[in-house]
Amino acid sequence: MLTDADRVPLAARAWIADGVRGALVAADGTIDWYCPDGFGGPPALFHLLDPAGAAVRVGPVRQGTGSARRLPPGEQGYRPGTLVAETTLRTGSAVLRVDDALAWPGASGTPSGRLVRVATALGGPVDVEVEVLPGRLGGHEQRVETWSEGLVVGPLAVRAGVRFEPAPLGRDRPRWRAVCRLDAGESLTLTLDPAGARVEPLAADAARRLLDDTAAAWRSWSAPLAVAGPYAAAVARSALVVRSLTGPAGAPVAAGTTSVPRRPGGERTADDRVVRLRDAAAAARALARAGLDEDAEAAERWLREAIEAATPPWPVALAPGGGAVPDGDELPLAGWRRGQPVVVGRGGRTGPGLPDLDLSGDLELAVSASHRGPWGDGGAGPLSGAAAALAAGADWVADHWERPDAGVWALSGPPVRLVPSAVQAWVALDRAARRARAADPLDLAAATWLAESRRVVAWLEAEGVAADGGLRRAIGAGGGADDSDAALLRVAWQGPWPADHPVVRATVDRVLERHASGLLLHRLPEGVDDGRPGPDSPDLLASLWAVRALARVGRWEEGHERMEAVLALAGPTGLLAEAADPVAGELLGNLPAAGVHLALLDAAADLAAGPR
Repeated sequence: MLTDADRVPLAARAWIADGVRGALVAADGTIDWYCPDGFGGPPALFHLLDPAGAAVRVGPVRQGTGSARRLPPGEQGYRPGTLVAETTLRTGSAVLRVDDALAWPGASGTPSGRLVRVATALGGPVDVEVEVLPGRLGGHEQRVETWSEGLVVGPLAVRAGVRFEPAPLGRDRPRWRAVCRLDAGESLTLTLDPAGARVEPLAADAARRLLDDTAAAWRSWSAPLAVAGPYAAAVARSALVVRSLTGPAGAPVAAGTTSVPRRPGGERTADDRVVRLRDAAAAARALARAGLDEDAEAAERWLREAIEAATPPWPVALAPGGGAVPDGDELPLAGWRRGQPVVVGRGGRTGPGLPDLDLSGDLELAVSASHRGPWGDGGAGPLSGAAAALAAGADWVADHWERPDAGVWALSGPPVRLVPSAVQAWVALDRAARRARAADPLDLAAATWLAESRRVVAWLEAEGVAADGGLRRAIGAGGGADDSDAALLRVAWQGPWPADHPVVRATVDRVLERHASGLLLHRLPEGVDDGRPGPDSPDLLASLWAVRALARVGRWEEGHERMEAVLALAGPTGLLAEAADPVAGELLGNLPAAGVHLALLDAAADLAAGPR
């Protein structure tokens, strides 16, 4: 019997992907999430979001009845330097290893999007079962057709070289099952392909070659990765995860799943299978810092196309295939631990009419990262070629930085002037002015931007500093002297003051004190309205920003302690989601989260610069 997905912690999963589509393999051998049409498409396997959802499991035959048939979770990991997942399952003396991969595009001539599973008996005979739960959508089970090599369920063809037989779980949960015995060293090959594709079955030797070719391609990609320090393994894994979320266009989707709530049973759900401009900017910076120049330049090219195709204010996110993110549709699924709604697509998270002023600083920092000089005065990357679009963005910031916006957290509560957004506006104006003056010392637009950046600093010092000397969150209705925001931590490495300035140190202290949940941080202090229903959980992006801020102000031991607290949540496969429950030690929210893994790259690099 397939284990209900929400009984398996999110961290007890491996992520496999090919840059276009991705799947999750649970530690019991079940693929409970897979979107064969691409990251933003409808799921074909969705047991993750509903106990009656579609899934495919490979594992040892389980004896007994009811709950007694459940096996303990297996041991999971990856082939070193790859996204070829390995799950080792044990029952009694029998040991079965299941290797999973989405084939690297072009590997061994395999069709695009082929998901390959190879189950191998280790050290003795194993009775192996393949279970397929068709899943229910809209109150109806997906149609199943069987033939000698496997079955077709909904949009997928499942080939295993064995005949499946019906084996109901109960009156309302049909399943299909096939059983075979493997002697030591023997393998069973299973493939998942689009139902209408004309593809050939894979023999065991061909399947092994495909896995080996895919592993070799991943290792070749990661060869330029330059990592050092105590977190080198986590950095390498995060870089692989970001690459796996990055399609041919060059920028990563924000996460691989939809509608996993940020609190069990909560309403904070969203479809994060979109490409956020902020994540693309972070990729341009962090990947270049890690030595992956080609991937950093690809992210920059994507950003250039995105901003040249629009006018300021820039969109927060685009669909994975380009264009506006479609409006959301609700799916009739129970949800992860009953979290609702379950949605595909979204219309964005910003409040009505509120742009994301905060994004402007990220874009300019991405331009600076593509240059060798400290202000982008020693070279040129792809994004710097968008001079007209970047100038239009700087003009827009100069005209709008004094207005309310949605900010980095896409707030939809009462409109307020956000102090973190003003800091980012200063970054955008200051960098744009320095870049323009490097090209032409008499540039008139640069003089305007520089003057406006000085006005921003004057406003921050006059209005943004609270009585304790740290920056407050907002000014206006809904703001207040006692509010703070985890986004203010970025002032430690990209604000108008040096890291040892009293305002920076007081801001870091204020956020760490007011946002703490153990060693993790909430985005906003308890009681601050962000316009969404229900309470939120600690945020891993904010928690990694705390690591960076502590490193920048020289509090190395605290930074390492918080870094290790985040890494402890990841489990053996190294995946990180958006949020976490620090009491239960579990991940929450959509996963894997590109922005969190990118923040880990930067946090590890900052910690590597100091003592251990």
